[in-house]
Amino acid sequence: MSAAKLFDEMPQKGIKCDVITYNVLINGLSSLSRWKAVEVLWKEMVHCNIYPNVITFSTVIDALCRMDEARKVFNSLPGKGIIPCSISYGILINGYFIEMKIDEAMHLFSHKGLEPDVSTYTTVLQGLFRLRKCSTALQIFDEMQAAGHKPDFYTYCVMLDGLCGNGLVERALSLLDELEKKELNVCIHYYSIVMNGLCKAEKLDSARALLADLPSKGLEPDVITYNTLINGCCEKGLLEEAKDILLEMEQSRCLPNGVTYNIILRGTLKSGEFNEATEFLDMMVRRGFSSDLSTSELLLSLFQKKEHNPTLFNMIKKCAPITC
Repeated sequence: MSAAKLFDEMPQKGIKCDVITYNVLINGLSSLSRWKAVEVLWKEMVHCNIYPNVITFSTVIDALCRMDEARKVFNSLPGKGIIPCSISYGILINGYFIEMKIDEAMHLFSHKGLEPDVSTYTTVLQGLFRLRKCSTALQIFDEMQAAGHKPDFYTYCVMLDGLCGNGLVERALSLLDELEKKELNVCIHYYSIVMNGLCKAEKLDSARALLADLPSKGLEPDVITYNTLINGCCEKGLLEEAKDILLEMEQSRCLPNGVTYNIILRGTLKSGEFNEATEFLDMMVRRGFSSDLSTSELLLSLFQKKEHNPTLFNMIKKCAPITC
């Protein structure tokens, strides 16, 4: 029996639906992208005089962020005796950024009824970086700290990723340096983000140096860190170095995962070393890994371009469960 059918039968069995029941169903419908059903359920809830709470409004706003109704719901909160919380503001602000409506997002962010917290600031920073408004993001980041809000782990991840993603890798390195000088809890994930930025900016030497410097900072590279540098090497055609890093991983007891093997396999295929790629695929399979979608698509593309190369065909057959 579906949740919706069970919900419909509740009144017939003398069971009254409360705000929690509606919240659960609204959340479920939202996860299924059934926006019209959410809207109908919302109106039914109001009609039945069931008093929505902050969770209800936040869920409905999140569901309707692709619709003009979202702002109407938000504006109706004070009239129902509910003061919008920072979560509700954040959801709507994020919706505006997704729709690339920067002015609306920033206007709501400066609303006198909002007392922004770290999460709200982080949402704004992420939206600004996504739309390449880096100078504004840096200004908001400074304002956030001046207002006494300490950036958390996720805020710093957004800052570092946003700077690197917009080509401001040197600024990301400066921020990383600031974190170290403040003796804040600098984790390996921050370095992985910056290393990825360096690799994409074709600054592989700097990425290597950052990896080599980790032990002096009391940090050990994890599988994401290694995968980042391996991918950077493969993108530059440095397959032997990528394999050396794989060996270093294994020797340092950082077990490679399926992502690691697929990165190297794709690099080997792109270099045209099909026999070597076959051997590597066999080794992957022996270790319990298989090709992912990107690798399978690359194999099919190469097979079409290389006049149905038999080596590639045999590899495709080995990957058949994935490609099909």
